[in-house]
Amino acid sequence: MSDLTSLRVALSGLLAQQRALEITGHNIANASTEGYSRQRVELSANAGPITPAMYARWPGSGFGVDVDGISRLHDNFLETRSLLEHGASGALARSESALTRLESLFPEPGDSGIGALLGDFWAGWNDVANNPGDQATRTQLLERGRALVDQVQQTASAIDVLRTGMVDELATVVTEVNTIANAVAELNRTIRSAATAGLAHNDLLDQRDVLVRQLADLVGASQRAADGETVDIFVGGSALVRGDAAETLLVDVSGPSVMVRFERDGTPATINGGEVGGILGAVNDVLVRYRDGLDGVATALRDSVNAVHAALTGSLAVGSQDLSAAGPLSFALRVNGVSLPDVTVTGADWSGPGGAAALQASLQGALDASTGAAGTVVATVTGGNGAPIEITLAAGDPTDSVTVGRVVGSNGLAVLLGSVAVGLDGFGGRAFFTGTDAADLAIADAIDADPNAIGAGFAANGPLDGAAALRLGGLVGEPLGADARYRALVVGLGVESQAMSRRVEIQETATRQIDADRDSQSGVNLDEEMVAMLGFQHAYAASARFLTAIDEVLDTLVNRTGAVGR
Repeated sequence: MSDLTSLRVALSGLLAQQRALEITGHNIANASTEGYSRQRVELSANAGPITPAMYARWPGSGFGVDVDGISRLHDNFLETRSLLEHGASGALARSESALTRLESLFPEPGDSGIGALLGDFWAGWNDVANNPGDQATRTQLLERGRALVDQVQQTASAIDVLRTGMVDELATVVTEVNTIANAVAELNRTIRSAATAGLAHNDLLDQRDVLVRQLADLVGASQRAADGETVDIFVGGSALVRGDAAETLLVDVSGPSVMVRFERDGTPATINGGEVGGILGAVNDVLVRYRDGLDGVATALRDSVNAVHAALTGSLAVGSQDLSAAGPLSFALRVNGVSLPDVTVTGADWSGPGGAAALQASLQGALDASTGAAGTVVATVTGGNGAPIEITLAAGDPTDSVTVGRVVGSNGLAVLLGSVAVGLDGFGGRAFFTGTDAADLAIADAIDADPNAIGAGFAANGPLDGAAALRLGGLVGEPLGADARYRALVVGLGVESQAMSRRVEIQETATRQIDADRDSQSGVNLDEEMVAMLGFQHAYAASARFLTAIDEVLDTLVNRTGAVGR
């Protein structure tokens, strides 16, 4: 190897170590840059010519060192794992947030929650049972009922508002997803161009990875390597980004369930991960379930109270079915608040076979005569022939309301419909609650306007016996009643929220661990970089010293050897 070749070897060392120092400095400068993957100079020995020339061969030991490229220390397997874990973390975090916010709408245990108000309501019935004629006690019951209804309505409204707010959040997150997807597609275009031209683009790859991780957090995205060092991004098995083209997502609220669709053709985007997946789970499942559960509480309250307070029923015991000497049995009738002629049935002996059918025919005929139209109020009579006769009335149209009352001088109401809860005015059959769900549960107008309309006693014993109020107060212990349903609802919410918190903690630990593993491979360690920098610095100095030595050799050879030309 000639001395001139040695100069080339020394130069290659200087250039290689200088490049290594530059990359080390770049690593140190980006030690705190989010998503930066440390880089490394790949060096290889230049062995010199390996093909001999005719009558000659290369006698040297090598041509120095070559810089083969700049590698990016990046583990694709760990990156894929990280995307999966981040997608799961994003979904669970949103689910936990929804459950936490939902819990705040049920202040239990407490004095202002539905549970406490239910207890006060039932206690109010017991107070009325103890003193049926007291106006203050009846008014207090009414106020407790209003407070209960208001709290149920407010809670239902709050759940609806929470769901609407989360749908708005979903639209915001989806807009952010679309923006990031377009940025990834643009980076794919730039990376492909740089890779084709042979330009350095490691930092662009890092920038793209940061965006893909954001998509994983938001929508549970996964990636797949494509041509030209680009990546395709998928959500729920469908491509969100393919090469340099990105799809657009939109939120569809037109159906019973909120959906995310691709704008191009309206295809549903099956998203279970990321914040979008968590929000969809909350608005389509969690909030709907607990809203339905609250509706169940409201309807159970309405139906259980109305089953006693609005019942139009009576019973004739076996020994009381011969009423042939009773004379006319009359009671007053109102349909939708309009008073109709009294209903009158002539007493007869209904104790034998066919007695129930005969009573039903007589009662139905009297009802039809009072209303002026067959079937407006329908009578049903069952039993008899050695068993109690059961009598019920019902409106032919379910939207109608039917009430009955006593007629002065006749005990027809007490005899025929003795199980009707009557108010101080002698009328009964009024519904205490109206509404179809928690949002419109309300106290019936007739009750709300007049505490005397509260049916505290049964018609058989008169309005002051308190038996009906006592029975209503006893509904607090019903296994399938409003209290039991509400307790199950609140306990279920607490258990689900606590379980979700545990899942979030476990998932966060797993996510931190995988991120730590990834960072250990690609993150910048300043201690390692300092050691490497010192090594490259000394190698550069050694190459420079080698160059100086060759310079001195050439100086001696050229300037101090021989006397020719002097």
